[in-house]
This record gives sequence, C-alpha cells and structure tokens, in this order.
Amino acid sequence: MIFGAQQAGMGIEPPSPYEIKSKYLEMEYKDMEAYVNLQREKWETYECTIMCDGWTGPTRLSIINFMVYSKGSTIFLKSVDASDKIKDNKYIYGLLKDVIKEVGEANVVQIVTDNGSAFVKAGKLLMKKYNLYWTPCAAHCIDLMFEDIGKRDSVAQLIGNGRKITNFIYNHGWLLAKMRQVCGGDIVRPGATRFATNYIALESLLKKRANLKKVFISNEWSSHKLSRTVVGHEVERLMFDHQYWEKMEKLVSIYEALYTVLRIVDSEVVPTMPFVYELIRLMKANLDQLKAKEWVKLIIADRWDRTLKHPLHAAHTI
Repeated sequence: MIFGAQQAGMGIEPPSPYEIKSKYLEMEYKDMEAYVNLQREKWETYECTIMCDGWTGPTRLSIINFMVYSKGSTIFLKSVDASDKIKDNKYIYGLLKDVIKEVGEANVVQIVTDNGSAFVKAGKLLMKKYNLYWTPCAAHCIDLMFEDIGKRDSVAQLIGNGRKITNFIYNHGWLLAKMRQVCGGDIVRPGATRFATNYIALESLLKKRANLKKVFISNEWSSHKLSRTVVGHEVERLMFDHQYWEKMEKLVSIYEALYTVLRIVDSEVVPTMPFVYELIRLMKANLDQLKAKEWVKLIIADRWDRTLKHPLHAAHTI
C-alpha cells in the first residue's frame, strides 16, 4: 500500500494509522476469511493433514500452533496458549481431538507432530480412536539425529572448540575487524537450539580456515596483547592443529549427508513424504562411502526405526 502511494508520485497521501487499523484491517480480514473458507471447501473432497507445532519463547510463553494442509495449500487454524498447562500426552490428545472435531473427523487422514514423547503418545492414541495416520515431523527427526551425534564426547569437543574460536574473534573488536578484512565476511556462529546450525557453522569455519590462519600468523597478531592471553594461545594452537581440522572435515562431511536430507524434507516447494524412504537409503549409502563410524550409523538407524519409519511413506509405491 505504501509502495503504491510512492509509485503514484507527489500529491498522493498514504492512509492514516486510523484507516489502516480499522477500515483496511477489516478489509484484509474479510479477504483472508474468504480465502480460508475456500480452502475449507476442499477438505471434504481432498481430505487433509493436521500439523501441530509447539513453540516456547524467551519469556517462557508456550504456544501450540495448528495448521491444516490440503491439496497444496496450508492454512493457519489456531494457536493455543499452553503456558500454564502440563503438556503431557493427555493434554496434547485433548487439543488434537478438539481440532479433529473442528476440521471434521471424516476429513482428516493424517496428523503430523514433532517427536516429543507427549506428542508421540497422543498420536498413537488418536490412531486407535480415529481412522487416521499419525506421523512424526521428518525435519524434526533429522534434527534430532544431529543432536544425538552432537552429544558424542568427541563431537561435542570439536563443536566446543569451533565455538571457542568464533566467540574469541567476535568478543574482541580489533580481531573481528581484522577477520572481516582478511576473510571478506563473517563466520556463521553455532546456534544454541537448532542442532543443524552446528554443521553450517563448522562448514563456514572450514571455508575461512586458510584466511583465518593469515590473521594468526600476521605481525599485527603477534604484537597484539590478545596473542599473550590464555584463550588467545589456545585459539592460536587450534588454528594450526592439523589433526583438529582433519577431524572437523570428517564431521562436516557426515553432517552434510544429513543436512542434504533435512533441506529436502523441510522444503515447502513439493510434498516430500513419498521420497523419505529413498532419501534415508541414499543418506545411509553416502555415509558408507564416507566410512562413517558405526556409532553414527546406529544413531541414524535408531531414530529411523523408532520414530520416522512409517508405512505411509511407502504408500505412493502401491
């Protein structure tokens, strides 16, 4: 709207805040309501999938969102504030039961949730009560594979040392400016929650390794007071530890096999459920080529067999 007023040129006044929050908001609401009602009409013909996603914010506000997917379109149905609730399987079961009733029992063929134990139990209970499938979120399952691998002591140490390098650089203005000058950009920093970000961060560090070394062999670094600190010594040692970078390269190659699958199943371009079996098979073959350790394969097999493996993923072959 504002862009349209700018395009029209001088003399055109944009709407006032009052008009935006009253007249135009009401118009937008009616347009969206008409769109949602149009999507609802498809449910009886094409049936639908209910998707459930929990989220907790920094203020500890706990929200559970419900979306409905049918024939290529997803609509947001509602949110429930569960901050003061015990989010056990009985509570989740009750919420999903209400949503099924709202959408129409005959219209629901599938429910997708994350892999939390309460959601898993609730999903299995719903399958006993209704003629529907419950499946865990494939992207969340792959993310949990990242988490399980990251818990291994040797991997946690690699990630921790990578975090030590990036934190040291970003905590000191002079070093950060020097790094940006030499590397031509920033290092992606490991995230605190999404475990796949560890792969992105380590890959970023690997790509900038050669230029980072230039920083730590420069005369400016050797004459700077940071080079004489305990942490400075540790970071410098890590930068020239060939064995450390060799292990990181191996870990990143293993993570990349998982991340490729994660990006595909998390895509919104096309439905990926029919490809899950094949994607996991290709990932396992890729890990065999990389000569991944047996414990890595066991983690993936465990998550696959325990949560993600489902007959519905093979339905397209029938």
